[in-house]
Amino acid sequence: MLALPTTPTPRRLNPTAAMPPATRWSSVAVALLLSACAHSPQAAVPTPGLQSGVMPWEQTAISPCDKEPTARPALERIGRELQFQGMALEATCNAASGGWVVQVQVVDGTKAHKVVRGPLADGQAVDMGTPAGAARSEAAAGATGFSPDVLHNRQWLRALMARHQFDNLPDAWWHFAQRGLPPAQASDTDLAAR
Repeated sequence: MLALPTTPTPRRLNPTAAMPPATRWSSVAVALLLSACAHSPQAAVPTPGLQSGVMPWEQTAISPCDKEPTARPALERIGRELQFQGMALEATCNAASGGWVVQVQVVDGTKAHKVVRGPLADGQAVDMGTPAGAARSEAAAGATGFSPDVLHNRQWLRALMARHQFDNLPDAWWHFAQRGLPPAQASDTDLAAR
């Protein structure tokens, strides 16, 4: 009688029993992250300047911008409006002037392109021709010589802020003061800092 070679029956192991515990948990974490990305691509990308639910303009010390208690609620309303348009607001107090340095970040370029123009890469600032906070002659509110996209974006920002009672200061497209409040004088700022 001829004996045929037999192949051993493969043993089936519990796949999780073969992995060390750290590998199991990291696999679960990666799976959750991937499912979050598939469900909402923006869930895996932090909104610029908005970590841990803290608004970017929140500060612990009292600043000249805090003289008017309606400024922060107005900025929060602007932020909510921008959120629906695929953008996020970054506003910080300019202690020297008492005004606000304002910049708008793209969070979802497909939504943002319905409102603003130019390159709209997620996580990047809306193109205004110059960086926010940079004191340059080209940053002046009435500066010319820019592309139609930049001029449109600057006008759009002025109109957005005006609807929420903020006036664009003439020195820069990014510099705003709450309507009816003059920017702080240098002497006021010096006394507040002491």
